Amino acid sequence: MPERKPKVLVVGSGGVGAIGALCLTLNDKADVTLVVRSDYAKVNESGYSIKSVTYGEHENWKPRHIAKSVADASERFGEFDFILLTTKNIPDGPITCEDIIRPAVTPRTAIILLQNGLGIEKPMIEQFPHNVILSGVTLLCSTNINCVVCNSLKDQIYLGAWSNLNIKNHAEKEQSAINEFTRIYSNEYNKVFIDENVEKTRWEKLLYNAALNSTTTIVNLDVSRCQIAGANNELFRPAMREIVAIAASEGVEISPETVEKFIHISDGQFYSPSMCVDARKKQLFESEIILGNPIKIAEANGVETPVLKTLYTLLSMVQFRIKEEKGIIKIDENEYRNTNSDSYPDILKK
Repeated sequence: MPERKPKVLVVGSGGVGAIGALCLTLNDKADVTLVVRSDYAKVNESGYSIKSVTYGEHENWKPRHIAKSVADASERFGEFDFILLTTKNIPDGPITCEDIIRPAVTPRTAIILLQNGLGIEKPMIEQFPHNVILSGVTLLCSTNINCVVCNSLKDQIYLGAWSNLNIKNHAEKEQSAINEFTRIYSNEYNKVFIDENVEKTRWEKLLYNAALNSTTTIVNLDVSRCQIAGANNELFRPAMREIVAIAASEGVEISPETVEKFIHISDGQFYSPSMCVDARKKQLFESEIILGNPIKIAEANGVETPVLKTLYTLLSMVQFRIKEEKGIIKIDENEYRNTNSDSYPDILKK
Protein backbone atom coordinates (compact mmCIF):
# COMPACT_ATOMS: atom_id res chain seq x y z
CA MET A 1 0.00 0.00 0.00
CA PRO A 2 1.53 3.35 -1.03
CA GLU A 3 2.50 5.78 1.72
CA ARG A 4 -0.06 8.49 2.35
CA LYS A 5 1.10 11.88 1.09
CA PRO A 6 0.49 14.91 3.32
CA LYS A 7 -2.48 16.96 2.18
CA VAL A 8 -1.73 20.64 1.57
CA LEU A 9 -4.37 23.29 1.01
CA VAL A 10 -3.02 26.45 -0.63
CA VAL A 11 -5.30 29.39 0.13
CA GLY A 12 -4.54 32.35 -2.11
CA SER A 13 -4.00 31.88 -5.83
CA GLY A 14 -1.99 35.04 -6.49
CA GLY A 15 1.65 35.05 -7.51
CA VAL A 16 2.94 33.44 -4.31
CA GLY A 17 0.18 30.85 -3.97
CA ALA A 18 0.35 29.74 -7.59
CA ILE A 19 4.13 29.25 -7.42
CA GLY A 20 3.81 27.44 -4.08
CA ALA A 21 1.21 25.07 -5.50
CA LEU A 22 3.38 24.53 -8.60
CA CYS A 23 6.42 23.68 -6.49
CA LEU A 24 4.54 21.23 -4.29
CA THR A 25 2.95 19.58 -7.33
CA LEU A 26 6.24 19.22 -9.21
CA ASN A 27 7.86 17.67 -6.13
CA ASP A 28 5.06 15.08 -5.95
CA LYS A 29 5.52 14.62 -2.21
CA ALA A 30 2.14 16.08 -1.25
CA ASP A 31 -1.48 15.98 -2.34
CA VAL A 32 -2.14 19.61 -3.32
CA THR A 33 -5.39 21.55 -3.44
CA LEU A 34 -5.46 25.19 -4.56
CA VAL A 35 -8.36 27.49 -3.70
CA VAL A 36 -9.19 29.64 -6.73
CA ARG A 37 -12.06 32.04 -6.21
CA SER A 38 -12.63 34.73 -8.85
CA ASP A 39 -10.67 32.93 -11.61
CA TYR A 40 -12.05 29.44 -10.91
CA ALA A 41 -13.83 28.95 -14.26
CA LYS A 42 -10.83 30.12 -16.27
CA VAL A 43 -8.29 28.06 -14.31
CA ASN A 44 -10.52 24.98 -14.38
CA GLU A 45 -10.77 25.23 -18.16
CA SER A 46 -7.29 26.33 -19.23
CA GLY A 47 -5.06 26.56 -16.16
CA TYR A 48 -2.26 29.06 -15.61
CA SER A 49 0.46 30.35 -17.88
CA ILE A 50 3.57 30.43 -15.68
CA LYS A 51 6.90 32.08 -16.40
CA SER A 52 9.16 31.38 -13.47
CA VAL A 53 12.86 32.02 -13.01
CA THR A 54 12.72 29.20 -10.46
CA TYR A 55 10.60 26.50 -12.12
CA GLY A 56 10.59 27.39 -15.82
CA GLU A 57 7.65 27.92 -18.15
CA HIS A 58 4.38 26.00 -17.92
CA GLU A 59 1.30 26.45 -20.10
CA ASN A 60 -2.22 25.40 -19.10
CA TRP A 61 -0.95 24.26 -15.71
CA LYS A 62 -3.08 23.54 -12.67
CA PRO A 63 -2.61 21.35 -9.60
CA ARG A 64 -4.38 18.04 -9.13
CA HIS A 65 -7.22 19.64 -7.19
CA ILE A 66 -8.71 23.12 -7.42
CA ALA A 67 -11.64 24.37 -5.38
CA LYS A 68 -13.99 27.36 -5.53
CA SER A 69 -13.70 28.06 -1.81
CA VAL A 70 -12.12 26.76 1.37
CA ALA A 71 -15.41 25.12 2.34
CA ASP A 72 -15.57 23.42 -1.07
CA ALA A 73 -11.97 22.22 -0.68
CA SER A 74 -12.62 20.89 2.80
CA GLU A 75 -15.74 19.01 1.74
CA ARG A 76 -14.19 17.43 -1.36
CA PHE A 77 -10.50 16.99 -0.53
CA GLY A 78 -9.89 17.39 3.26
CA GLU A 79 -8.66 16.69 5.95
CA PHE A 80 -5.54 18.80 5.45
CA ASP A 81 -2.20 18.41 7.19
CA PHE A 82 -1.09 21.89 6.15
CA ILE A 83 -2.85 25.09 5.16
CA LEU A 84 -0.42 27.29 3.24
CA LEU A 85 -2.01 30.72 3.58
CA THR A 86 -0.75 33.11 0.88
CA THR A 87 -3.82 35.28 0.46
CA LYS A 88 -3.72 38.98 1.28
CA ASN A 89 -4.15 39.74 4.99
CA ILE A 90 -6.67 42.60 5.16
CA PRO A 91 -8.07 42.97 8.69
CA ASP A 92 -9.97 46.09 7.60
CA GLY A 93 -11.67 44.17 4.77
CA PRO A 94 -15.01 42.34 4.74
CA ILE A 95 -13.54 39.03 6.01
CA THR A 96 -10.47 38.09 8.03
CA CYS A 97 -7.92 35.42 7.16
CA GLU A 98 -9.01 33.49 10.23
CA ASP A 99 -12.58 33.29 8.95
CA ILE A 100 -11.42 32.42 5.43
CA ILE A 101 -9.58 29.27 6.49
CA ARG A 102 -11.89 28.24 9.34
CA PRO A 103 -13.85 25.60 7.34
CA ALA A 104 -10.65 23.63 6.66
CA VAL A 105 -8.96 23.78 10.07
CA THR A 106 -8.96 20.52 12.01
CA PRO A 107 -6.96 19.50 15.11
CA ARG A 108 -4.29 17.98 12.83
CA THR A 109 -3.80 21.08 10.66
CA ALA A 110 -0.59 23.13 10.81
CA ILE A 111 -1.18 26.67 9.52
CA ILE A 112 1.62 28.38 7.61
CA LEU A 113 1.33 32.16 7.24
CA LEU A 114 3.33 32.87 4.07
CA GLN A 115 2.20 36.48 4.09
CA ASN A 116 3.51 40.00 4.45
CA GLY A 117 3.37 42.35 7.40
CA LEU A 118 3.51 42.44 11.18
CA GLY A 119 1.10 41.26 13.84
CA ILE A 120 -0.57 38.54 11.78
CA GLU A 121 0.27 35.60 14.04
CA LYS A 122 -1.49 36.70 17.25
CA PRO A 123 -5.07 36.74 15.86
CA MET A 124 -4.47 33.35 14.24
CA ILE A 125 -3.39 31.82 17.55
CA GLU A 126 -6.35 33.46 19.28
CA GLN A 127 -8.77 31.85 16.83
CA PHE A 128 -7.01 28.47 16.61
CA PRO A 129 -5.36 28.07 20.03
CA HIS A 130 -4.58 24.37 19.65
CA ASN A 131 -3.06 24.40 16.15
CA VAL A 132 0.59 24.75 15.18
CA ILE A 133 1.17 28.18 13.64
CA LEU A 134 4.24 28.67 11.44
CA SER A 135 5.35 32.07 10.18
CA GLY A 136 6.92 32.30 6.73
CA VAL A 137 8.59 35.00 4.66
CA THR A 138 9.21 34.70 0.93
CA LEU A 139 11.34 36.83 -1.39
CA LEU A 140 9.75 35.61 -4.60
CA CYS A 141 8.75 38.68 -6.62
CA SER A 142 5.77 36.95 -8.22
CA THR A 143 2.53 38.32 -9.66
CA ASN A 144 -0.62 36.82 -11.13
CA ILE A 145 -2.41 38.98 -13.70
CA ASN A 146 -5.28 37.33 -15.57
CA CYS A 147 -3.90 33.84 -14.80
CA VAL A 148 -0.45 34.73 -16.16
CA VAL A 149 2.02 34.19 -13.31
CA CYS A 150 5.45 35.84 -13.53
CA ASN A 151 8.12 34.97 -10.95
CA SER A 152 11.39 36.94 -11.21
CA LEU A 153 13.39 35.94 -8.10
CA LYS A 154 14.45 32.47 -6.95
CA ASP A 155 11.98 30.79 -4.62
CA GLN A 156 13.25 31.19 -1.05
CA ILE A 157 11.18 30.67 2.10
CA TYR A 158 12.22 31.58 5.63
CA LEU A 159 10.13 29.42 7.94
CA GLY A 160 9.91 29.52 11.71
CA ALA A 161 7.59 28.66 14.58
CA TRP A 162 5.42 31.26 16.25
CA SER A 163 5.37 29.56 19.62
CA ASN A 164 1.86 28.55 20.61
CA LEU A 165 2.05 28.01 24.36
CA ASN A 166 -1.47 26.57 24.40
CA ILE A 167 -0.13 23.35 22.85
CA LYS A 168 1.45 20.70 25.05
CA ASN A 169 5.03 20.04 23.89
CA HIS A 170 4.57 22.91 21.43
CA ALA A 171 8.26 23.21 20.48
CA GLU A 172 8.47 19.57 19.48
CA LYS A 173 5.27 19.69 17.44
CA GLU A 174 6.22 22.96 15.77
CA GLN A 175 9.64 21.63 14.78
CA SER A 176 8.06 18.46 13.43
CA ALA A 177 5.74 20.54 11.23
CA ILE A 178 8.66 22.69 10.02
CA ASN A 179 10.70 19.61 9.15
CA GLU A 180 7.84 17.95 7.30
CA PHE A 181 6.92 21.01 5.25
CA THR A 182 10.58 21.58 4.43
CA ARG A 183 10.77 17.99 3.18
CA ILE A 184 7.78 18.26 0.84
CA TYR A 185 8.62 21.76 -0.44
CA SER A 186 12.39 21.58 -0.95
CA ASN A 187 13.96 20.72 -4.30
CA GLU A 188 17.09 21.51 -6.29
CA TYR A 189 15.69 24.84 -7.50
CA ASN A 190 14.56 26.49 -4.25
CA LYS A 191 15.68 26.94 -0.68
CA VAL A 192 13.77 26.64 2.59
CA PHE A 193 15.62 28.26 5.48
CA ILE A 194 14.59 27.11 8.94
CA ASP A 195 14.51 30.47 10.68
CA GLU A 196 14.91 30.65 14.45
CA ASN A 197 14.32 34.41 14.38
CA VAL A 198 11.52 34.75 11.86
CA GLU A 199 10.27 37.86 13.66
CA LYS A 200 13.47 39.69 12.63
CA THR A 201 13.08 38.39 9.08
CA ARG A 202 9.56 39.85 9.02
CA TRP A 203 10.91 43.25 10.11
CA GLU A 204 13.57 43.07 7.40
CA LYS A 205 11.09 42.31 4.63
CA LEU A 206 8.93 45.13 5.96
CA LEU A 207 11.66 47.50 4.75
CA TYR A 208 10.67 46.65 1.19
CA ASN A 209 6.93 46.43 1.72
CA ALA A 210 6.50 49.60 3.79
CA ALA A 211 8.61 51.74 1.47
CA LEU A 212 8.39 50.28 -2.04
CA ASN A 213 4.98 48.57 -2.02
CA SER A 214 3.32 51.62 -0.54
CA THR A 215 4.94 54.20 -2.81
CA THR A 216 4.39 52.28 -6.04
CA THR A 217 0.73 51.79 -5.11
CA ILE A 218 0.15 55.46 -4.34
CA VAL A 219 1.75 56.74 -7.57
CA ASN A 220 0.89 53.71 -9.78
CA LEU A 221 4.44 53.21 -11.04
CA ASP A 222 6.77 50.21 -10.96
CA VAL A 223 9.78 50.26 -8.62
CA SER A 224 12.37 51.14 -11.28
CA ARG A 225 10.37 54.11 -12.59
CA CYS A 226 10.03 55.40 -9.02
CA GLN A 227 13.80 55.07 -8.63
CA ILE A 228 14.47 56.85 -11.91
CA ALA A 229 12.27 59.68 -10.58
CA GLY A 230 14.39 59.96 -7.43
CA ALA A 231 12.53 57.83 -4.89
CA ASN A 232 15.58 56.05 -3.44
CA ASN A 233 16.87 59.06 -1.53
CA GLU A 234 13.65 61.07 -1.18
CA LEU A 235 11.27 58.31 -0.04
CA PHE A 236 12.60 54.76 0.05
CA ARG A 237 15.63 55.22 2.32
CA PRO A 238 13.88 57.68 4.70
CA ALA A 239 10.91 55.29 5.07
CA MET A 240 13.24 52.33 5.62
CA ARG A 241 15.20 54.23 8.29
CA GLU A 242 11.95 54.74 10.19
CA ILE A 243 11.25 50.99 10.04
CA VAL A 244 14.78 50.37 11.35
CA ALA A 245 14.06 52.75 14.25
CA ILE A 246 10.75 51.08 15.12
CA ALA A 247 12.36 47.62 15.00
CA ALA A 248 15.17 48.85 17.28
CA SER A 249 12.57 50.05 19.78
CA GLU A 250 11.38 46.42 19.90
CA GLY A 251 14.90 45.07 20.36
CA VAL A 252 15.37 44.04 16.71
CA GLU A 253 18.54 45.35 15.06
CA ILE A 254 18.57 45.79 11.28
CA SER A 255 21.88 46.54 9.59
CA PRO A 256 22.48 49.30 6.99
CA GLU A 257 23.50 46.54 4.57
CA THR A 258 20.00 45.05 4.82
CA VAL A 259 18.49 48.42 3.93
CA GLU A 260 20.67 48.60 0.81
CA LYS A 261 19.83 45.00 -0.07
CA PHE A 262 16.13 45.83 -0.27
CA ILE A 263 16.73 49.15 -2.02
CA HIS A 264 18.47 47.30 -4.85
CA ILE A 265 16.77 43.88 -4.78
CA SER A 266 14.74 44.51 -7.95
CA ASP A 267 17.08 46.88 -9.79
CA GLY A 268 16.44 46.96 -13.53
CA GLN A 269 13.43 44.64 -13.42
CA PHE A 270 10.69 47.29 -13.71
CA TYR A 271 8.75 45.20 -11.22
CA SER A 272 5.37 46.23 -9.80
CA PRO A 273 4.88 44.81 -6.29
CA SER A 274 1.73 42.85 -5.51
CA MET A 275 0.14 45.75 -3.60
CA CYS A 276 0.44 47.96 -6.68
CA VAL A 277 -1.00 45.18 -8.85
CA ASP A 278 -3.91 44.74 -6.42
CA ALA A 279 -4.73 48.45 -6.59
CA ARG A 280 -4.65 48.37 -10.40
CA LYS A 281 -7.08 45.45 -10.28
CA LYS A 282 -9.23 47.47 -7.83
CA GLN A 283 -8.70 44.89 -5.12
CA LEU A 284 -8.16 45.66 -1.45
CA PHE A 285 -4.56 45.55 -0.24
CA GLU A 286 -2.57 45.14 2.98
CA SER A 287 -2.23 48.71 4.29
CA GLU A 288 -2.91 47.83 7.94
CA ILE A 289 -0.42 45.00 8.45
CA ILE A 290 2.30 46.70 6.39
CA LEU A 291 1.99 50.28 7.66
CA GLY A 292 -0.79 50.51 10.26
CA ASN A 293 0.64 47.94 12.69
CA PRO A 294 4.26 49.22 12.70
CA ILE A 295 3.01 52.80 13.12
CA LYS A 296 1.02 51.69 16.19
CA ILE A 297 4.19 50.15 17.63
CA ALA A 298 6.08 53.37 16.87
CA GLU A 299 3.48 55.47 18.68
CA ALA A 300 3.54 53.16 21.72
CA ASN A 301 7.35 53.30 21.85
CA GLY A 302 7.76 57.02 21.16
CA VAL A 303 9.36 56.66 17.71
CA GLU A 304 8.80 59.49 15.20
CA THR A 305 7.60 58.28 11.78
CA PRO A 306 6.65 61.30 9.62
CA VAL A 307 7.38 59.59 6.29
CA LEU A 308 5.54 56.37 7.13
CA LYS A 309 2.54 58.28 8.48
CA THR A 310 2.32 60.30 5.26
CA LEU A 311 2.55 57.14 3.14
CA TYR A 312 -0.07 55.46 5.35
CA THR A 313 -2.52 58.36 5.02
CA LEU A 314 -2.13 58.48 1.23
CA LEU A 315 -2.39 54.70 0.98
CA SER A 316 -5.52 54.72 3.13
CA MET A 317 -7.08 57.16 0.66
CA VAL A 318 -6.36 54.81 -2.24
CA GLN A 319 -7.91 51.96 -0.22
CA PHE A 320 -10.86 54.23 0.61
CA ARG A 321 -11.50 54.84 -3.09
CA ILE A 322 -11.47 51.10 -3.83
CA LYS A 323 -13.80 50.34 -0.90
CA GLU A 324 -16.27 52.93 -2.14
CA GLU A 325 -16.08 51.60 -5.72
CA LYS A 326 -16.75 48.07 -4.41
CA GLY A 327 -19.64 49.23 -2.21
CA ILE A 328 -17.90 48.30 1.03
CA ILE A 329 -18.41 51.84 2.26
CA LYS A 330 -21.12 54.23 1.10
CA ILE A 331 -20.91 58.01 1.21
CA ASP A 332 -24.14 60.00 1.35
CA GLU A 333 -22.97 63.44 0.33
CA ASN A 334 -26.05 65.06 1.91
CA GLU A 335 -24.83 63.98 5.37
CA TYR A 336 -21.70 66.05 4.90
CA ARG A 337 -23.26 69.26 3.63
CA ASN A 338 -22.84 72.27 5.92
CA THR A 339 -20.65 70.18 8.26
CA ASN A 340 -17.16 71.04 9.50
CA SER A 341 -14.72 68.77 7.67
CA ASP A 342 -12.99 67.83 10.96
CA SER A 343 -16.19 65.91 11.78
CA TYR A 344 -16.21 63.89 8.55
CA PRO A 345 -14.44 60.78 9.95
CA ASP A 346 -16.94 60.62 12.83
CA ILE A 347 -19.87 60.65 10.39
CA LEU A 348 -18.31 57.74 8.47
CA LYS A 349 -17.98 55.68 11.67
CA LYS A 350 -21.69 55.91 12.44
